Amino acid sequence: MAAAVLHFTSGLIKVFWLLLPAAVVVRLIGSRRFKGLMGELRVSWAVRRHLDRRVYHTFCNLILPTADGTTQVDHVIVSRYGIFVIETKNMQGVISGSRQERSWTQQIGTHVRSFQNPLHQNYKHTKVVQELLGVSKAHVFSLIVFVGRSEFGSSMPENVTQGSGVVELIQARKKRLFNSTQTAALISTINAAKLKNSFRNRKRHIEYVQSLVAVKQIRPQSCPLCGSPMVLREAKRGKNMGSAFWGCSTFPVCEGTINIA
Repeated sequence: MAAAVLHFTSGLIKVFWLLLPAAVVVRLIGSRRFKGLMGELRVSWAVRRHLDRRVYHTFCNLILPTADGTTQVDHVIVSRYGIFVIETKNMQGVISGSRQERSWTQQIGTHVRSFQNPLHQNYKHTKVVQELLGVSKAHVFSLIVFVGRSEFGSSMPENVTQGSGVVELIQARKKRLFNSTQTAALISTINAAKLKNSFRNRKRHIEYVQSLVAVKQIRPQSCPLCGSPMVLREAKRGKNMGSAFWGCSTFPVCEGTINIA
């Protein structure tokens, strides 16, 4: 009897160790990080296949320094026709939203959830790239690309597209903005500024993002000047561009602020 139990237990252990790698793979594939990576790869494949590499220079998964930390950009494409900053979303379901809304919605069946307006999310990326390169904001174009089994439930802004549609948006820009010398200088500047895409730098960036999330959950009681509620804002210009701070909700009536340590 003991031998039978031992044999049965041994069999269960073997099955467990056989199934463990499969379970890990299934969990990995279902993770948000993996889906995001797959989305970035699909967009990277599309632009590299359909855009002339002699004209369009592509940077993928860029980690760039900011005044108070780092920012991660899915794709930056430098060309004579402008600089394209691309945010990729690998999502399914029906996607709805407008340029002005703070949050967009994703509907799968009867389940509806909100997520940050990706145009607002990509705003910081475009500002960081613009400031880094010292170019006019009119020469930097923000593009949002949805990949995966998704569809749009409303009329989307003109710079929001799906899949390989990003190639058409890029190729639609025909006006030459930079000459060959300027384009080479822009590429050189990004190469000099970007952080190595190493495990250590990715970990530091994730920790920085997590710290911002934690800050959002510690809201000051009231404005020190007028007593109104405070909201989390982001510096849009100057040496602190990209840095978060607490600002009065009644701005510009009241300009009360509280720095984030």
